[in-house]
Amino acid sequence: MRIENLSAARRGAPPCAVWLCCAFLFFGSAGCTPDPEAVLQPAVRLFDHLEEDVEARPCGVADDLRKAVGCPRTVAVLSRPERVEGRARLSLRVRLPKGLKRGTVILAPSLLEDRSVWLPGDTVSHPVPPILLEGTHPSPNLTLPVGPELAGIEKLTVRIEGVKVPHELPTFRTREIELPHEPVFQISLAVAAVAARAGATPTVFTVRAHGDFGTREVLRQTIDPAAKSPQWFNHRVDLSPLSGRRAWFEFVSELTPGTGLMGKRFSLPLWGNPQILEAQPRGRERNIVLVSLDTLRADFVGRTYEGRALTPFLDARSVDGASFVNAISTYPSTTAAHASLFTSTYPAEHQTFNARHTLPESVPTLAETLARQGYETAAFTENEMLAAGTGFQRGFDDYYENRGVNMWDARGDMANTFRRGLRWIESHRNDKFFVFLHTYEVHTPYAPPEEFDVFGGRSRSDEGSEPPVERDLYAGEVVYADSILRDLFDTLERLDLADETIVVVTSDHGEAFGEHGVMGHSRRVYDEVLRVPLIFWSPGLIPAGRESEAQVSLVDLKPTLLELVGLPRPGSLRGESLVRSLLEGAPGPDGVRWAEGPDKLLQGRGAGVENHYIAARTRRYKWIGRVGSAEPIEIYDLEADPWEASNLSGDAVLRERGRELLEQYRALRPEKASVRERPVDADTKRKLEALGYVN
Repeated sequence: MRIENLSAARRGAPPCAVWLCCAFLFFGSAGCTPDPEAVLQPAVRLFDHLEEDVEARPCGVADDLRKAVGCPRTVAVLSRPERVEGRARLSLRVRLPKGLKRGTVILAPSLLEDRSVWLPGDTVSHPVPPILLEGTHPSPNLTLPVGPELAGIEKLTVRIEGVKVPHELPTFRTREIELPHEPVFQISLAVAAVAARAGATPTVFTVRAHGDFGTREVLRQTIDPAAKSPQWFNHRVDLSPLSGRRAWFEFVSELTPGTGLMGKRFSLPLWGNPQILEAQPRGRERNIVLVSLDTLRADFVGRTYEGRALTPFLDARSVDGASFVNAISTYPSTTAAHASLFTSTYPAEHQTFNARHTLPESVPTLAETLARQGYETAAFTENEMLAAGTGFQRGFDDYYENRGVNMWDARGDMANTFRRGLRWIESHRNDKFFVFLHTYEVHTPYAPPEEFDVFGGRSRSDEGSEPPVERDLYAGEVVYADSILRDLFDTLERLDLADETIVVVTSDHGEAFGEHGVMGHSRRVYDEVLRVPLIFWSPGLIPAGRESEAQVSLVDLKPTLLELVGLPRPGSLRGESLVRSLLEGAPGPDGVRWAEGPDKLLQGRGAGVENHYIAARTRRYKWIGRVGSAEPIEIYDLEADPWEASNLSGDAVLRERGRELLEQYRALRPEKASVRERPVDADTKRKLEALGYVN
């Protein structure tokens, strides 16, 4: 992202061409010499200094969430089935909720087509142009167009949400702050997507700085929603003439003369995450790129399948990095495992088992910890299971959810998701950053591109869905995902960032192909769904070619990354740092690691958390019990029986040791444990239940 001249930003002139090296402004000529060892990082997050009555919260524009002022709150108006029967229009009368009965309101309808085949709740949403109402009648009559693609549908579900448009565009201010040396102002601007689609008026955004120097216009931009699809517009402005001065900032939005597409004057302006950046020596604080290849089991990495290497690129890069071959997840599904990865706590503590739940505010995430230490943070994810509303967005300046991926089937879109993430890295090459990249590419449904269906799974799929065919398709997905990873490393090397960045590749859980009578994941706690890859690279920091057989867990990742970049370890972490193993070849932690998972074979009232399986695992032994029982029901010697086929629960000595370890895990659960559920619509709930993510 290039840095604009303070006066150039006001005039609309091109940005300064040399990073942090502009001579200017209202105070005469002032030059600077860029420090090649310095990186930009947030010095002041202005949302921490807002006037008390201003609310900033995550706001999405084109699936891209930023913390913003001005984010509209949606209100449910209607959700009911309607017969279409070949009609080109639907006429219906709606009753508006109390908060939408006066003033200007935008109604956002959508038509939901039920495409259920073998499981309920598989719906496709067909948006309808928003409706703008003024001087609203409490029960307006609406006419909704039905597109020709829906002509053969007998019945649709009509859903309508409403947004209140403010009578006047808000102005907000910060308290006075002291600016650092050579400050850079950063902000993202947008018009809310629902207003843009409804024909909002072109909107002028103006930022001013005030102080003993008077008033200076920092930035002015006009956004015409009709000119481009809804998006965030990102700005950086060099404020070096204000170095060391005290200032407060004012944010003003105004409508341009004239009207929007619908002949009305209105807008919903968004001010995203304003910050003051400064250049600081990098020191030990390298960039971090954390890659999660959802559902990638450990024994499909660094292996051959039918005589062909599954991960040739990862295998080649492993020679330059370090890996842990006995890494264990904490839970065999996406939400809970990632919650442990980001917080270094076990599911018994964070109680975030699926996308209906929310992470407790008292548990800081990895992104929050790094953001407080001056990292720019961004995440690029796929699908509902890492929804921002669950709490994963906390700490990220930019949280992109690839909603183009159908939540129902978790079809991966790794190429596009990673492409967006790599563009972000390129635009922040001079920053200190943490980037999280997540993809469902190897998750069901297994559908590798044709040229990567190298094991013939697609050609045999018509014969039925026997596990060998599923494994063949899954293996093709792994080969494809491995090929996409090359783009990440090529980008870091092209930008000269490879020697300044720590890259970690891991997964949240594995996948079962008939072992122990189970297909897929999100049930049981056997190793086929718990063992995951864990590989580190950082040239000049992490010695090449190191492989550790120590048993480690996803809870160990956060303390390891914090120590690698020289940051203090918070006291709330359950995991152990793996730095001595990485840097010195030390044996690594030799303690117990725990996991938890649902028993999806239980139904109804018996399927609650009290019947979850829990596992205690050492390097050699594994004990499996239930949350509600003190007795281990399965015990395995993993050295002699890695496939967990011979249950040793009759061994009294091992059984007693298992009671102790399982009780230690049960003690982590708060005495009055309660799952914090977030509101989700009925369709989302049905999909989560059908996919096995809700008990």
